[in-house]
Amino acid sequence: MALLALACLALAWAGSAGAGRIVCWTNDEGVRECGHAVPPEYVDKRREELNERGIVVNVTPAAKTKEELAEEERLAKLAEQERKREEEKRQQDEILLKTFTTERDVLMARDSKVAAIESIIGITASNVTSLERDLEEQQRRAANYERRGKSVPDELFQEMAATKRRIADKNAFVAQKRREQEAIRARYDADLARFRELTARQH
Repeated sequence: MALLALACLALAWAGSAGAGRIVCWTNDEGVRECGHAVPPEYVDKRREELNERGIVVNVTPAAKTKEELAEEERLAKLAEQERKREEEKRQQDEILLKTFTTERDVLMARDSKVAAIESIIGITASNVTSLERDLEEQQRRAANYERRGKSVPDELFQEMAATKRRIADKNAFVAQKRREQEAIRARYDADLARFRELTARQH
């Protein structure tokens, strides 16, 4: 088979003296073929270009399959996502170092934000205490009606229901603010750890 391929190559050169380079490819039967032009059915195959002395001077790889192209696209997207993450991290590091000079600055910023929320929680808790007193008074009035054998007015029922809703809403608000405090602590703890890492590299 190899001798046949060489013979074909020799014939290709012999029949095209001075015609320049020869292109070789492998057909569907695995046989190497050569000529001045690649048949249309083999244009996607790997091919080699040879000079008049039979030396390979150029190699054109086989066209990529749909699966290979899809995998390349997937890997390219992953690489781009990683590049963006690294760029965002670099920008965040730059902001961190511009915002804080010392570790104490980080801790003070954290404590200031936590304290501001704590103040809001304190005010809300006072409101809840006041509403609970209102509810107790409303419930006392309702009990007085019942002790006298009278029906509790609908208006009073509505007042108690509204007060309970307000208490529940404010308690939910306080719980949300507590979660915000925890998130702030976690974020600043991460900032502090990163700040220490970055400043350690500078020394």
